Amino acid sequence: MKSLLLTFVLFGLVSVLKAQEVPSDDQEDFSGTWYTKAMVSDKDRPEGKGPKKVFPIRVIALEGGDLELMITYLKKNQCHEKKIVMHKTDEPGKYSIFKGKNTFYIQELPVKDHYIFYCEHHQHHGKSHHKGKLVGRNPEENPEAMEVFKKFVQSKGLKEENILVPEQRDQCVPESD
Repeated sequence: MKSLLLTFVLFGLVSVLKAQEVPSDDQEDFSGTWYTKAMVSDKDRPEGKGPKKVFPIRVIALEGGDLELMITYLKKNQCHEKKIVMHKTDEPGKYSIFKGKNTFYIQELPVKDHYIFYCEHHQHHGKSHHKGKLVGRNPEENPEAMEVFKKFVQSKGLKEENILVPEQRDQCVPESD
């Protein structure tokens, strides 16, 4: 009888402990590969500047809720990689980068596996620069996600004509002449 009672007590204790294992920050794991579907900036694009080539963004979740982004880009026909560590703040989906000079937000969309990565660059003399990306777990276009992104762009006071749909590439390969 005592062993049966002890079994129920242990079972109850394990159940209580399991219930407490829910992540305290209630954040999704953003680790993995993300594809840029669209980009926007508050800076006007020069005429004739065609769609940029973009490469998948790799995200690694670090201890404590911080994230590491590995961004690959092509500049002057050279492939470059940049690692950015985003430090989690007390506000869900909000991160601090570059020693607090920039604020980075991750906003989940109602469209499955799609998010908006939005960055505010705080510059000297009170000026700031804003840019956003519509990202997804796969490279395929998603018109529904694009519509939500356009509404987001408007809500931030950005111009819809500044939305750029880049050419998606799997890997960075410099162009040959």
